[in-house]
Amino acid sequence: MTDFFKIIRAVRMMKGVKQSEIAQLLQVRQQSVSKLENGKTRISKEVASNIARYLGFRDQFEMKTFYDNHISKRQVCKNQIV
Repeated sequence: MTDFFKIIRAVRMMKGVKQSEIAQLLQVRQQSVSKLENGKTRISKEVASNIARYLGFRDQFEMKTFYDNHISKRQVCKNQIV
């Protein structure tokens, strides 16, 4: 899933979830989650769905919609000169 790693990191941080919690869910080391969030590791659809459900969404598509509507708009507003 293209650029989903950015969405995972932003939503995880917004919800106050630690990388170590995601690592425990996926049964990997925290360093693996870091690589995943930095785009150094590919994310399968299954892993994306598992992370999305853990963060309170039905699937990765609902999580992306949340990101688009609430987080990315906020980042755009922060970068604009008012």
